[in-house]
Amino acid sequence: MLSVSLLVVALVFGYVAVIALMLASTFAIVGLHPALAVENYRLRSPYKLFQDLLWLLFSCIGGYLVAWVATGANPLLAAALLAVILIRTLWLNHGEAEQNGLIHVLVSSSCIVVGAVAGYAIEMRQH
Repeated sequence: MLSVSLLVVALVFGYVAVIALMLASTFAIVGLHPALAVENYRLRSPYKLFQDLLWLLFSCIGGYLVAWVATGANPLLAAALLAVILIRTLWLNHGEAEQNGLIHVLVSSSCIVVGAVAGYAIEMRQH
């Protein structure tokens, strides 16, 4: 029971961290330089690529955090579940798919998986 509770706490912690970082960076970038992100009410391709890199970086941070918190439970499961939850959130955001297209959502999903696994691997190398 303790390991399940630890896993849930790790997932909440990692999810909140990734989403908060993603939102903060998006609002900061668009707020400071809106022309970098939007042209004719559409997201620009370079900005979409930058978003993918942010998903990679922040998922890595999230994977690291969940693996660190869930060390007493199953850190690999925690990182995998975080990736699944983030991808599910991304795919349930219908505006994301409509605005950015299927290819971008697939690339973002891949970045999430790679980032979460990389974060897990970094945390496990420290032990």
